[in-house]
Amino acid sequence: MVDVPSPSDVVAERKPAPEVTFFRKTFDRLAEHDFQWAGTLFKLAFWWGAAFLALILAFFALYRLKGMLSAIPPVIQAACLILIAMAVLLTRSMLRERRRALDAHNRFLAALADLKPATDAERTAGLPQSKISALRRKVGALPGKPGEWWLAIEQSMEYYTSPTGNEGWFLTRSVPECLPEEDVVDSFYNSAFHQSVPGILTALGLLATFVAILMALAGVTYNPRDAMRPVSGIDQLINGLSGKFLSSIVALILSIVFTLLEKKICDRQLRNSYDTLTKRCRDVFPFLTQSRILLDIQRIAVAQSHRANTAEQRANTVEQRAAATERG
Repeated sequence: MVDVPSPSDVVAERKPAPEVTFFRKTFDRLAEHDFQWAGTLFKLAFWWGAAFLALILAFFALYRLKGMLSAIPPVIQAACLILIAMAVLLTRSMLRERRRALDAHNRFLAALADLKPATDAERTAGLPQSKISALRRKVGALPGKPGEWWLAIEQSMEYYTSPTGNEGWFLTRSVPECLPEEDVVDSFYNSAFHQSVPGILTALGLLATFVAILMALAGVTYNPRDAMRPVSGIDQLINGLSGKFLSSIVALILSIVFTLLEKKICDRQLRNSYDTLTKRCRDVFPFLTQSRILLDIQRIAVAQSHRANTAEQRANTVEQRAAATERG
């Protein structure tokens, strides 16, 4: 027996779906958008706000230290300005060298971006000639250091034929040997000099402090004929003594900031970029190890020995048959 729906059920089925509210539509539209720009906007607002707050605090500190700055000797003031200018110029030079190195790395990686990593078959048989020709046309045309890096890799590439007859191009030296860190990073970024900058700033700050103290001591005199005030100039030495150490404090602060910038921003990024570059080269170029060559030589020797034994056995068989024929 077939169930016939009642009129009330049909009416219920024909009821329109509930309307979507305005808030629901707005939420669905917002969910479809990519909000990466919001994170970037938040970061920009945060850094600009932090810079504005730091500027306000700096002006407030200068206003509060106005009386103290008047007690600082002019030599120390000049030394602090020179130290700050040196730190700014050296930081700018360091960041420029870092930018140049990263740009060169990015150009080399961009030339290899279209190449897929070597497959298992290519790591066993080597890269085909067509792939090497495409690499020479694209990477070999790079100017400057990236082109020299490609030449170093190309000089280490060899055409190798395996015992099974497979032929292809292999890298005969490891990637760090072809592209040493001294050539890829240190040719742009003078890490030894930048690491010595904090020590230089600290030494200059201490030198300014001692020079100011020496100049103040030079103004102290002793006159035994003056019974009321035999020692003169001691007030200038004591009153400005605290200000004479300002250059050392400024030098220490600049050294700490420079060290953080050098270690956290420059050195770490350059090392990571170098690791990325060498890893990309290892993925693209198959490496022919010495153990692989020795094993192939052993296989060839075994195969030749086997063929020699087989030929010798055949020769013995032929001789035995010939001897048997002569007896018959």
